[in-house]
Amino acid sequence: MSFIEIADQRLLSSVTAHVGELTWDVEADGYQRLRVPGDADVDALLRLLLRRGLDPALTSLLLDRYEGQPLERALIAWDVAAGSLLGPADAALAERVRASIGPVKELGTPAVAVHRDRIAALASAARGDGPLASAAALKADDTAGIDAAFELAGRLALAHLPSLAIAVYQILWERLALPKALDQIVEIALDYERFDSIPVMPDQDGRAILRQTYFGVRVALAQLDTQSAVRILAQMSEHPAVVVSSDPTLVVAKAELDLLSDQPILYGADDQIPATPTWRYASRVRDELRIHLAPENAVSWVDGFLTSFGNDMHVWAQAGYHADQRTALLALVSREVRYCPFDPEAWRALAVFLDDGSELELELQQRSAAQLAATLA
Repeated sequence: MSFIEIADQRLLSSVTAHVGELTWDVEADGYQRLRVPGDADVDALLRLLLRRGLDPALTSLLLDRYEGQPLERALIAWDVAAGSLLGPADAALAERVRASIGPVKELGTPAVAVHRDRIAALASAARGDGPLASAAALKADDTAGIDAAFELAGRLALAHLPSLAIAVYQILWERLALPKALDQIVEIALDYERFDSIPVMPDQDGRAILRQTYFGVRVALAQLDTQSAVRILAQMSEHPAVVVSSDPTLVVAKAELDLLSDQPILYGADDQIPATPTWRYASRVRDELRIHLAPENAVSWVDGFLTSFGNDMHVWAQAGYHADQRTALLALVSREVRYCPFDPEAWRALAVFLDDGSELELELQQRSAAQLAATLA
């Protein structure tokens, strides 16, 4: 099979003229090679999904694990429809996804699986012994249960299942008003652009001001609008909660702002980023700083990030600035496209190295939107 045939399988026509620099003879990494037994449990599936993206073989098994929990299955189905490139060979999975998504059709919009105005309905609809019903049944003094809910939701988010992860946090916010739950909703919404999932945020106390500042700066940076990010920081810094803050979220956001603004980056700047192995954004910014400071190690930093979090266009884009690393990086891109062709971020990695990747990006957006729309029809 050629790269053109792989692109055809994923219904991507714009890429066929741009695969000449890809290299077929690149081995899969350990996570990509690993054969998954049919009885793999949820924990094992989530770890592999983290690295591979929403692999159709793995997501099919995950749907099996939630057979008796229709709301959870529906949220998984939403994320598969929105976040994986299903091809003709995945027709059976596509049909399962369509059959499973029904319970959330009235809760969401074309942008999100559960809209902020439907969180109470989500909590009321949770049934059985799944993570949503378990979260809805928690009491404020059940510390162990709350910790377990947070831990599972965190792993779901890392496994590219933002809708189910956000739904758990939405219920924790709705029922127990836990600020940490709202923080996590904001974090996942920023990572996956699920902004309509965010409940109305309080705006009075210091933590709320910090959260709003972080949100505004990250939205501006996602649009590469560094001037707006600087303006937001300047305006919000008039508030005492921000001006004296060493809050980790603002430390990371300011570091990304410096990087995107072409400010001088001092050696050791990456050491100022919190070393939180489950915080995707902090790890991404730290690795982008490392690539900037030591571009000769760009391949190692990109590969390390892939192992920890899967593909992310931002890390690839930072590495792509360094022309002397192009050949080695394209070998990594070749591996990702060959072994994870269902992952839109793998194709976005290729787009980084094209003279103009906008056509491929537009096609990826259209493919995802069309696939979700067809699933919801």
